[in-house]
Amino acid sequence: MRGKRLLALGMAVFMMTALLTMQGMKQSSNGELQLTAADVGKMCLSGSLMVGSRGSQRQQVPDSQQGESQQEVDASKEAENGAADAAAAQEAPAEAPAVVDTQDADNPSPQTINVDNGKPLVIIYHTHATESYQPASDGNFHVIQEEGTVREVGNVLTAELQKKGIQVIHDKTIHDNPSYNQSYSRSLETINNLLAKYPGASVVIDLHRDAAGYSGGSGKTTIVNGETVAKYNLVVGKGNPNAEKLRIFGNTVNKKAEEMFPGYGGRIIDKEYKFNQYVSDYHMLLEIGNNENNIREADACAKYFADVLAEVIQENSN
Repeated sequence: MRGKRLLALGMAVFMMTALLTMQGMKQSSNGELQLTAADVGKMCLSGSLMVGSRGSQRQQVPDSQQGESQQEVDASKEAENGAADAAAAQEAPAEAPAVVDTQDADNPSPQTINVDNGKPLVIIYHTHATESYQPASDGNFHVIQEEGTVREVGNVLTAELQKKGIQVIHDKTIHDNPSYNQSYSRSLETINNLLAKYPGASVVIDLHRDAAGYSGGSGKTTIVNGETVAKYNLVVGKGNPNAEKLRIFGNTVNKKAEEMFPGYGGRIIDKEYKFNQYVSDYHMLLEIGNNENNIREADACAKYFADVLAEVIQENSN
């Protein structure tokens, strides 16, 4: 913006100088116009101002900062499209299992979930903690305050699971502000620290909301027990060596959701990235609603998702 103002100023100076120069031109005896040394100086000065304005525009942001700014834009677009930043594509540990053995190839069941009563079993965190719902629409539906965001939805999910006797750790660290770039790298550090602190926790939820082109507020919903609730999706990063286990667990959750609340069951969305899901075979990248949904619908979805997850844990635990 500053460079544009300088450019406009330079152009104005050029025009004024040209007019003064024309007035200062002298006619020769044969009627031809001649430039004096002063005239040439004026035009050179004007030209230098124009070049200077363009130069200042180019040099306004150092090259290194320009690169970072472009990365910010690219990362933000990728995040809104459900893709991953550079860290999400990082290599998983070499010892991570690549395949899963199943007893039923048509309807495989997840491995048994080890439950240590009295200790945290579920960890909820947010790679993009500022994602928000209507009416919290500031910053293209990304706000710092907790109210109206995925963190509030995480509070509901936590409370409902704890009512059922399932111990939950809900981490509300903001990884995507002030920069989206490397959000997954920062959240990976968080989840690794939490898993080290709570080794008995095996079910991991990275809670997001989906993004949609805003058209006035008509998010995808369904009716559960007479209540309007946001739809949910489960994303599976195909780049993970445990992708098949992640898909089996996700399908188990969706099947149970549809069994308990017809029409409520979500879908599996396959992505090429990892999203750090290799940290647990029971990792869910859970997208509840999108920015077309209001916070009440998202909270309601979390309430019923807790019912579903509690059933899945009970049926598949030792």
